Amino acid sequence: MRFWESGRECGRTGSQNRSRWLWLWLVLLFMPDLIGAETASTHGNPHWAFTAPAAASPPAGSASAGGNAVDAFLDAALQRRGIQPVAAASRAELLRRATYDLTGLLPTPAEVESFRRDVSPGSYDRVVDRLLAAPTLGERWAQHWLDLAHYADSNGFELDADRPDAWRYRDWVIRAFNEDLPYDRFVQMQVAGDELAPGDPAALIAAGFARAGPREVVSGNIDPEVRRQNELSEATGTVGSVFLGLTLGCARCHDHKFDPLPATDYYGLQAFFAGAQLTEVRIHDDAEQERFERETQRIAGRIKPLETEFKKLEEPYRARLGRAKEEGLTGAERALRDKPKESRTPEEVRLVEGIGTALQVKWEEVAEAVAANTAQPADFAAREALKRQIYDLQRQLPPPPARAMSLTETCEPIPETRLLGRGDVKNKRAVVEPHPPSVLFAGTSADPSAGGGFALPLTPLDDTHSGRRLALARWLTSPGNPLTARVIVNRLWQHHFGRGLVGTPSDFGTLGDPPVNQELLDWLALELMRNGWHLKPLHRLMVTSRAYQRSSADSSDVSNGAELDPSNRLLWRMNRRRMEAEGLRDSVLAVAGILNRHGGGPGAHIYLEPEVESLIFTEAEVVELWPVEADPAAEWRRSAYLHRKRNVHYPIFDAFDVPDAQPPCPQRSVSTHAPQALVMLNSRFAQNSARAFATSLLRETTGDLDRIQEAFLRCQARPPTPAELRLTLDFLDGPPDSRTERWTDFALALLNSNEFIHVP
Repeated sequence: MRFWESGRECGRTGSQNRSRWLWLWLVLLFMPDLIGAETASTHGNPHWAFTAPAAASPPAGSASAGGNAVDAFLDAALQRRGIQPVAAASRAELLRRATYDLTGLLPTPAEVESFRRDVSPGSYDRVVDRLLAAPTLGERWAQHWLDLAHYADSNGFELDADRPDAWRYRDWVIRAFNEDLPYDRFVQMQVAGDELAPGDPAALIAAGFARAGPREVVSGNIDPEVRRQNELSEATGTVGSVFLGLTLGCARCHDHKFDPLPATDYYGLQAFFAGAQLTEVRIHDDAEQERFERETQRIAGRIKPLETEFKKLEEPYRARLGRAKEEGLTGAERALRDKPKESRTPEEVRLVEGIGTALQVKWEEVAEAVAANTAQPADFAAREALKRQIYDLQRQLPPPPARAMSLTETCEPIPETRLLGRGDVKNKRAVVEPHPPSVLFAGTSADPSAGGGFALPLTPLDDTHSGRRLALARWLTSPGNPLTARVIVNRLWQHHFGRGLVGTPSDFGTLGDPPVNQELLDWLALELMRNGWHLKPLHRLMVTSRAYQRSSADSSDVSNGAELDPSNRLLWRMNRRRMEAEGLRDSVLAVAGILNRHGGGPGAHIYLEPEVESLIFTEAEVVELWPVEADPAAEWRRSAYLHRKRNVHYPIFDAFDVPDAQPPCPQRSVSTHAPQALVMLNSRFAQNSARAFATSLLRETTGDLDRIQEAFLRCQARPPTPAELRLTLDFLDGPPDSRTERWTDFALALLNSNEFIHVP
């Protein structure tokens, strides 16, 4: 730090500063290598995460006091620090908290009333069981997983082309959570579905996990070797961070600077994927193919005459643009084009190809030329009408026959994996055999430092499957792996309590946060495996704990936690959290009475705000590149089922911190800024939702008192206080002709209230 400070001191000469900056540069260049060497040298004293979870019994006492095993560990930690926890949350707060956490929605007034009336023992446990059995559970928890898979319905990068079958992976994840697919099977299907269950469509779809992220498919030339290495790096880094909680991607170019993860471990993990290819696997039958072809031909016959007329209208514009481009060529360029092909040098061949590309008239240029021709405005109107007719017919085309975006292999000779110097495909070094990170084998019979290999069966399964990824998948979920179970139970804890027991959910390495309660973390990991890797029992254990049911209020009069544990790492109170963007949008639609609960299928293209649309598309591109759904109800579908294009961000998602789906996102940021209020007050979404909310209240209830009561129950799971009721009645008092507008403004105010947007 002193070098940095000295380099910025004022009053020094330029030569002095340059020498100090040179010294700083040398230190920064070589210090990581020294740190890495020191880290590697401490391999004999392994980091906590690289050792097996230690079995421990929950401390005695909490079960008899109404808590469960989770509370036993947490209460013991609080007692050691002398911290007094706060009291329990109100029943209304608890119902709202559990319903949102497990389903991503708010409780209905009927559910609120039912819970209020049922004060018998076990009433809250029965609510939890109902929520765990609801189909909305999968829609909620799939979103957390899709953040990790950095899933989207398009490739990203320059072209950002759509992926017509990507949604099948999203639907598979939702079903897996709803059916409580054991987590070991969940992992194995995503890493090696094609080898685990050859020919099973669900397994082939699940194996698309490692290709759910962005993929660079552009119009320019990309070295095939570089493209292939990028695909392998994507799979390797994602598996390492999501399942193992390791920043293994840091070892792609050199040995990890802080964790005992040499570059050979990175390429050893990559070698499991060396024979896997990104494929679109047919999962439809012949009858579906025949229906598709027959219907496609019928509609194409109706489109063809319209396209002929469309081309005829554009022809003079295209010809004029082409002539203008030809006239813009230089004499040297003309001479180069006239030169016989056989006498051109390789450089001249490349230049001629570039000239040809530049002379091509793009459809966007034609569209702009037609729109700009004010002398013949009828051409623009005619073109738009034809475009709309063609588009309406194209929307009647049947969906393409089902395919799985998958990762498969044919067991042809598998390319060898080599260590790449600085990660450069042109700098190949030693051959590396497939093996998991060696530090996770330390002290076992497969410890490579003892002269042995890695005890993973790598025998080919059959003529088309090498078995490499299946061996990896089984090792990932083996009892001897110290990380996989810990990582997933920590992720569950993170989403229920606002922060993981390990605060860096995808970095369990030496630079990550140490666990705040390792005994509890290890007990949960072992409990997961004891219960057959089922996640629902762990959900239930966490949300029925006394710690989860505590108030989120910072009650300094009854607790000393704010003084002794100001960051609340020991959970002496519950963490108050803001809704995520998807949950906020879905809850707004639900309380407004317009949420479209139709699930599954291709993502819906919904209305884009004009400001967003104009930033991304020209007027001529919108119909072709963002076809808004014909059914108006599609706009109110749940957020999980919206079309996610990497380069197109919905305003409410952008404002409320939805990740960009470029790298895996283990933990979303939570920001507070003015555009959030602008979106929730002024956007078309907010205004329409408030109007629908008001209309629903006026239509479905009678009397202003009942309507106000209903509105508060929908939004805040409680009736209004006397002060809130008085203020609302005063606000609604006015001329009859403005009644709907006043109720709309009242609804909009409730949707923007702090209590609505935050989970208690």
